[in-house]
Amino acid sequence: MERLNIKQIIGRIMVDRPLFWLSIAVIGVGLISSLIVGLNIHASDVTVYSRYTAFGEAHFYKSHWQYLLLFVLFNLLASFAHVVLMAKLQHIERRQTALMLGWIGIIILVVATVYALLVIQLGQAA
Repeated sequence: MERLNIKQIIGRIMVDRPLFWLSIAVIGVGLISSLIVGLNIHASDVTVYSRYTAFGEAHFYKSHWQYLLLFVLFNLLASFAHVVLMAKLQHIERRQTALMLGWIGIIILVVATVYALLVIQLGQAA
């Protein structure tokens, strides 16, 4: 297996059209989900629910509203990481695995967006 630079890897992805469009879709879903979650976060002095656990005295734990910005960061990092892993898998000639990882990445981003919006609404309802 030869060592390729970033330009060669991007060139190989651009030749494989389905993988290229799936990479664009993963990045697009990541950006759109980050935008949706980011626009639903409202600054306030009231603490918001940040964590739930079945263990301990209190099931809901509160934190300041800046904690919710981590949901935006997660969506961006998850989309970037999935595209990098797809490129790596395509480089080692695992095209089907790269395509599957792309679709799983989109599903993870959609579930993460729904989860983040539910947590944000939980904090606004209180």
